[in-house]
Amino acid sequence: MDPTQRREQLLDAAEVAIRESGPDVGLAEVAAAAGLTRSAVYASFTDRTALLDSLANRHTRLIIGRLARIAGGIADPAEQTRAAIDILAGWFEDEPQLAQALSGHLLPTAPLSDTAVVAAITGILSEGFAARGRDTAPAPTWAHALVGAMSSTITWWSATRTISREQVVDHLFLLVWSGFSGIDTPR
Repeated sequence: MDPTQRREQLLDAAEVAIRESGPDVGLAEVAAAAGLTRSAVYASFTDRTALLDSLANRHTRLIIGRLARIAGGIADPAEQTRAAIDILAGWFEDEPQLAQALSGHLLPTAPLSDTAVVAAITGILSEGFAARGRDTAPAPTWAHALVGAMSSTITWWSATRTISREQVVDHLFLLVWSGFSGIDTPR
């Protein structure tokens, strides 16, 4: 089997194993889910962290694809914002085991290591600011702030479920949207 196909097979197996056994699944369980030996897993991934990083990249691409469809399919910036927040909440709600296993792999781990999610949001914000004749310089700062605030809040919500998904989306939307109103405030 081609190495790329083998990696995809192992990522599929990791998803199955995490969904069935929880976020602390080991490489032996991934190998069993794939019908392979642990050595076959190690031939594709150096360790569990490398496997989870690759799986996080897969889900990041899915989330970014959904964000891109929103950016291109909804004209109203407020509705785009609400829909983007709902995408993240929906992923945590639909994939609780994967979200718990991967959330630490979706965020930047070092000050200069942007993730694909941060980069995508920076791009969306930059385009939005430019389309409105605004300075695009705040886009990276805002992207980091948005990802941090939303990730922290959605992680808390998914663990506690003290409010509904609709409520957490509404609360985050109000916070974020009131911040966006500051773009028109003179310095």
